[in-house]
Amino acid sequence: MQPSAPRSYLVTEVLTATPQKLQLMLIDAALRSAGRARQHWQEGRQEQACEAMIHAQQVVGELLGALDHEIQPELTRKVAGIYLFVFRSLTEANLRGESAKLDDAIRVLREERETWRQVCEKLSGEAPADSHADTASLTLSPANPTPTPHAPVSPDLTCDAGPMGGISLEA
Repeated sequence: MQPSAPRSYLVTEVLTATPQKLQLMLIDAALRSAGRARQHWQEGRQEQACEAMIHAQQVVGELLGALDHEIQPELTRKVAGIYLFVFRSLTEANLRGESAKLDDAIRVLREERETWRQVCEKLSGEAPADSHADTASLTLSPANPTPTPHAPVSPDLTCDAGPMGGISLEA
C-alpha cells in the first residue's frame, strides 16, 4: 500500500529537517494533540480527549528524553524544567479533568513554539510560516522554576529526535 501524498510529504520533511526544525515539529504535534483534547472535552467525548492528551504527553516526553545534557547543561536543565512543567500540567489535566491545567500546558507550548520558530528562522535566514505570532519565548530562572517570557534559546540546544520513538507528528 502506497503512503498518501500528505504522509509522504511529512516523512520527507522529517527525514530532511534540521534538529531545530524537528524540535518545532514535535512542539506543533503536542499543541495539536492538546488542542484536540480540549475540543473533545468540550464535546463531551472523554475517551477521545484522554487519547489526545496521552499523545500530547508522549510527544512532550519525547522532547524531554531527547535533550542532550552534555551541551550547555545549565540551559538544558532549564529547558527540561519547562518540559516537565508541561508534562505535569498535561498529566494533571488528564487525571483530574482540569481545563486550567490544560490551558497552562498549551500556553507554555505556544511560547516554546515561538522560541523554536525564531531559532529556525535565525538559522535558516528566512521566516518560516508563523501561525502563532502572538506568543513569546520562555526561560526559567534558578530562583523561579515557573516559565517566564522573553529568554533566548541557544541553537546549540537541540534534541536528538532520532526516529522519535514512534511518536506521530500527524494530527
